[in-house]
Amino acid sequence: MNTNNLKHKTIRFFQRVGLKVLRASNQSNEPKHSEFESECLAICKNLIHKEKSKLLISPISGKRYIKSEGNQIFIIMDNGKITIVNHHYSYNIDLTYKAYDRLLKVFDNEVEIRRQVMEDEIRSNVKHSLSNIYKNISNDKV
Repeated sequence: MNTNNLKHKTIRFFQRVGLKVLRASNQSNEPKHSEFESECLAICKNLIHKEKSKLLISPISGKRYIKSEGNQIFIIMDNGKITIVNHHYSYNIDLTYKAYDRLLKVFDNEVEIRRQVMEDEIRSNVKHSLSNIYKNISNDKV
């Protein structure tokens, strides 16, 4: 074995050991899933994808809101906590960082899809209006 090969294998060994230690330390810092987390995530994702649900983002506080008119369910998403409110109950559920981050991505993607649909609708109305304005101006040139 030459010295370069031995040096490479030694470096790779210490890199593997370092990665295993890092992964072990990160898993211990991650809080355990609560018993209600999976149900809370399912409820939120279900309401996010329903067309009749209203989605709102507060740009200053960073809170996100879901309002389901039919079920009269209101959800507040804020700093890793989900609050589910109805006229009869209120639940506060803490989510792990990964689960909360994934839920925010689902929420933000749905808001972006709805924004794009609305923007396309607005732009189609503008084109129609511009053509009407042009026709009116052309008719007045007599």
